[in-house]
Amino acid sequence: MKSLFDENGVLNVSDIVTDSASFKTIMADGIVTDDELDAQTHRAIDALRHLQDICTPEQQAAVLDAITELSVLFASYHIHELQDLRR
Repeated sequence: MKSLFDENGVLNVSDIVTDSASFKTIMADGIVTDDELDAQTHRAIDALRHLQDICTPEQQAAVLDAITELSVLFASYHIHELQDLRR
């Protein structure tokens, strides 16, 4: 099983993403299409629904908290990058 953190305790999102079959398929030609985004949206929704089905309410709350904080980090990072482009 893949680990969320590397041997240094750093969040391992980059490796998790680049090793994923979905990402490899999307990036095979170096272009992200609308159809690929749509298909990935459905895969993500299906994965989240599966989590909802198998997790207790307490586990669902923990998953939601983690997804929320990762989403905030992702959005904040991209806003920060856009700010740098405007300078």
